[in-house]
Amino acid sequence: MAYTWDNRVKYVVRYMYDIDNNGFLDKNDFECLAVRNTLIEGRGEFSADAYANNQKIMRNLWNEIAELADFNKNGEVTVDEFRKAVQNVCVGKSFNDFPTCFKVVISNFFKTVDVNGDGMVGLDEYRLDCITRSAFADVKEIDEAYNKLTTEDDRKAGGLTLARYQDLYAQFISNPDESCSACYLFGPLKVVQ
Repeated sequence: MAYTWDNRVKYVVRYMYDIDNNGFLDKNDFECLAVRNTLIEGRGEFSADAYANNQKIMRNLWNEIAELADFNKNGEVTVDEFRKAVQNVCVGKSFNDFPTCFKVVISNFFKTVDVNGDGMVGLDEYRLDCITRSAFADVKEIDEAYNKLTTEDDRKAGGLTLARYQDLYAQFISNPDESCSACYLFGPLKVVQ
């Protein structure tokens, strides 16, 4: 159940976008994401220029997501609305065929996971990313998920490149196959209530 397409979409809403944890997406979540991304990218330092850039990106992102998914135009995107939008514009498509808003957010998430800024997401960064969303009793759970996610070539290269991350994220929300390696992009998943 944890790796079904439906649960993966719920996971994205709950753990990636719903920053204020109110159960739906709205403009506030994307304002909070601008602050969060600025601090993560700056490793705790706050740059007004980086924040202004992140604000612009996140406001545009919210506007595009609201256009695609706020079907009743109430200023909130529910999990069901988001699921329907992803199904309409992402399922069965590759990263390059996604709407701009999805491509932008995926690329920005890569920057927040690549904390050392080397252009690769290695095991250490993957571990850090996983523990920000879930509790684990043993690091082996995370390491096993990383090994299921990555190929031998990924590991030899030192981790996931931006292009590989984009492809995996796209598969995470567009591929209904529960056994695809992309299911492990965000670590071992739990069923989202």
